[in-house]
Amino acid sequence: MRDASDPVPPAPSDAAAPTDGPAPAPRRGRRVTAHVVGADGATTAPGRLVRFGDDPAEVARAAGGLPADAPLTARDARTEIAVVDTPGGPLELHVDRLFYTPAGAASDAPFSAPPRPWLPRPGDLLAEEPDRPVPSLRRFASYGVVTDPAGRILLALIAPGFPGAGTWHLPGGGVDHGEDARAALRREIYEETGQDGGVGRLVAISHHARPGQMGPENRPTDIYAVWVFFHAHVAAPVPTRVTETAGSTADCGWFAPEDLPHLRLSLTARRALGSLGAAAEGR
Repeated sequence: MRDASDPVPPAPSDAAAPTDGPAPAPRRGRRVTAHVVGADGATTAPGRLVRFGDDPAEVARAAGGLPADAPLTARDARTEIAVVDTPGGPLELHVDRLFYTPAGAASDAPFSAPPRPWLPRPGDLLAEEPDRPVPSLRRFASYGVVTDPAGRILLALIAPGFPGAGTWHLPGGGVDHGEDARAALRREIYEETGQDGGVGRLVAISHHARPGQMGPENRPTDIYAVWVFFHAHVAAPVPTRVTETAGSTADCGWFAPEDLPHLRLSLTARRALGSLGAAAEGR
């Protein structure tokens, strides 16, 4: 872009007016917040930032002023995208909002996230975490307990060369910047199994920390992941097939619930299916 002090040659009268080039894309950032919501659907207190290694449920309790042992029920995960002006230029901030209710507070009733603005606002989440002494990688991922009308469970086999290779995994994976967690799961279900699934209610939120893992740059890396699990349903199953190329999925298939104890399941699948008996059976 030309500075206003630069000399500008006169343009012919029939020339188009000069235009600036496309504006540079905003920088990007990711954050996760945790909130406690009352049974009436209104937030009881502003949420708080989930920092590297935090248990999101513990963060939600602290944000809501609840005792450290207060039981919570995970209710929903919502995505907020906002462009925030900063001294370094515009920042497109992707915030994954995790909502909990106190256990027993109408936890079986349909859930509606509280109205916006969700607090803290994106502009209040700009501060970066302090640098960690070792390379670190954080991930937000969405997985599905996927059923069909026969009550079968859909699983994907992790390919060689990926963490958990040779184990059966829930369909799902990382949520891309700007992508809603449910949309990400629908995409992953198709990429990994060729099925068109409808994504319903959230059934669990979990987190996992793996220090000293081999990272993308072949260096020991501390990895921290927040996992959200939804129930998804394929109303009209088609033959399973892996549609992604050179991805992390080697095979896929439908399994009856009684088959699951005889399979090598990934940590993610064991954690979800072990705690979600009714949801895992499609009930």
